[in-house]
Amino acid sequence: MVKRLFIFLQIFLAITTSQANSILIPMDGIQKNHLKAYGITYYMLLQNITVDWLLNYRGGSFLAPYSQAIQNECTIRGISIELISTAQSNTILQEI
Repeated sequence: MVKRLFIFLQIFLAITTSQANSILIPMDGIQKNHLKAYGITYYMLLQNITVDWLLNYRGGSFLAPYSQAIQNECTIRGISIELISTAQSNTILQEI
């Protein structure tokens, strides 16, 4: 039973990650560490990664193209992120 659950979670994570085209770094109450969120954004800019600052969305959130390396870095640093699809990203940009 546990083995089946583990396999299901691996498949679910692979599907979810494969659909992620953007990383949203929320700056509202969901964010665990706002200062580190600014830091990862600065880090991405130093890596020549385009980051959009969504001033009127969820406290001034950041939106960047999906990268496994950036996702891992956020996890290591304890930064809250959301993996979103292109459709979700477009909806957010239209909303603001």
